[in-house]
Amino acid sequence: MRISSIFSGLFGLLLSFNLAAQSPCDGADHTVLAGSFYFSPQDLTISEGESVAFVNEGGFHDVNGNVSVLSGESFGNPEAFSLGAVNASGMDVCIGTHIFTVAGTYNYDCSIGSHAVNGMVGSITVESAATGCNDDLACNFDSTATSAADCQYNDGTFDFSSGFWLVPINALDPDLGCDIQPSVGTITTVISEEGQPVTVVVDADLEAYINGAVADGLLTSLQAILLLSALEQATFSFCGNTMTGIAGLNTIESEWNGQSWSLGDLGLNLAPVSTLADGCSDPNALNYDPCVNPDDTLCEYLAVACDDPLACNYDSNSTGTTDCNYFDTNLFTLGENDFIGLVDDEDCETGYPGAYSLPVPLAQDSTGGPLYFVLFPDVEGFLVQNGFEIAAQDIATVSLSVCDTVMNYNSLVIGDTDLYWDGMGFTVDLYGSFIAPDSSFPIGCPDPDACNFDACSHPFVTDDCTYLELGTLATAAGDTGMVTMTELDSLTFVATPGDSLIVEWDSECGELIVDGNTATLVAPEIGDCEVCVEAENAEGCEIESCIVVTVLGGIEDASLAKWQLMPNPAASELRVVWGGETTLFEVVDLNGRRVHTVTLQPGSQVLDVSALKPGLYLAGPLGQAPQRLAIQR
Repeated sequence: MRISSIFSGLFGLLLSFNLAAQSPCDGADHTVLAGSFYFSPQDLTISEGESVAFVNEGGFHDVNGNVSVLSGESFGNPEAFSLGAVNASGMDVCIGTHIFTVAGTYNYDCSIGSHAVNGMVGSITVESAATGCNDDLACNFDSTATSAADCQYNDGTFDFSSGFWLVPINALDPDLGCDIQPSVGTITTVISEEGQPVTVVVDADLEAYINGAVADGLLTSLQAILLLSALEQATFSFCGNTMTGIAGLNTIESEWNGQSWSLGDLGLNLAPVSTLADGCSDPNALNYDPCVNPDDTLCEYLAVACDDPLACNYDSNSTGTTDCNYFDTNLFTLGENDFIGLVDDEDCETGYPGAYSLPVPLAQDSTGGPLYFVLFPDVEGFLVQNGFEIAAQDIATVSLSVCDTVMNYNSLVIGDTDLYWDGMGFTVDLYGSFIAPDSSFPIGCPDPDACNFDACSHPFVTDDCTYLELGTLATAAGDTGMVTMTELDSLTFVATPGDSLIVEWDSECGELIVDGNTATLVAPEIGDCEVCVEAENAEGCEIESCIVVTVLGGIEDASLAKWQLMPNPAASELRVVWGGETTLFEVVDLNGRRVHTVTLQPGSQVLDVSALKPGLYLAGPLGQAPQRLAIQR
């Protein structure tokens, strides 16, 4: 029983060693292997704060850094350390890991049996952590330093918190005497963090500015490429008045001249925004200064002589209108065209329906007085004919000003009111209309007959319109426009659509016998009607062409129909069928005044009535009972 108890205790002790040895050794900075009478490497050099893992490759070993087995005295290590014994049989087992936080030399051995006597000893040299700055770009470069841990790249001579002014040298006005002129420059962000080189942020705005400078001839294309590449890649230091940048193998270096650093090869001057004083950038001000950070709250002006409340610069304490300004906005220019729209259109979901607007340019007379609208006679006539007579009167009598986002509107019709810019123009609530400048309308196609009609597009620019090809509808004999037939005849029509178009015929004249691009009208009904052909492409774009057909009675009724005219109402052409001798055809107005005459030949004849104004008339051959004729357009 005694022997059994001893073996049981020994087994438990060995089991505890093996269980302890299961702790992981992963993640250590260095590894020392332990085996039969060796530590490998026997001598190891590490840095302060690094860890060492001890791994047992076979046998029963510990790591003893306290009292030397050989001398019986303390090792005198900078700090004591030890790892308990573990047993390894057939596989590597982790003895343990120790982090060395104090610099110095550490000696240790294996305290098991005669392992140390047989050479199982080792040492670890712990060096102090690297300090200093070994980056020659930094202000505090030290050739003896072992790291860049303490490098400083901005010694505080300049404040970069507000960024840099970048100004093309070729954009500078030499008469102004300053290297940085903000009106022709741009500001870019500078990143300056403790212990890190200074960098410049190259974003879309900076790229657009530099590309614009190339377009304006201020930078060459090569300079722009090199400049963007250098700014994207370079790291900078600012030490005293010296700027140094490293971009790949290239070095950028410049000395502060009191106003800027000059990068002559790249065509650019740059300076911290903080080095410029704040001042007035308005050339019209008394204290205008083109060499300062713009702050127009500092501007000073002469007293203004403008006592007109309509003006943008109205001053209740002044007298006279000598200095009045009635147009002061950056939204559009006074020289561009302007349009009024009175019709809403559901097809225009993103803006104003420019396709249905009318031109009413803003103008100003030679005295520099209030603005007014130019009302063209055709525009006035259109407004009156379509029920907008009040709007026409309003436009004709208004005087106004445009000040920033407000149109100060003063007319005899709607009185004094303010109209507000909504992103495209000004809305007039009384009419449910808009007033918008030329530049607010996108270029598209304003023609409703085009395939790519865009109701929102500029009303005058049709260059982008595309159309289907459908020739004028004609009879088989080649007649177009208006034709005549009797109820006993048949008449064939021919369409000439473009390729890949689907053709559809339509008529209320009678029965159409369709054969592809031709159709024959049979059994027509007496009177005026139309035969139309419509063509459509795969995208759904349509186009139509029509012929006006006048169907006369049969031969037996010809003597009863002495003369006829068609269509009625007419626009610019009138067909007259006359069964008598050559005579005079006349048109008189409702006051009995003759307004049009033409010689009428027997048969069918087309007369030009485009000179007649829209309205009602009496027309007919001389000596015949006249018929009422309506002219509509």
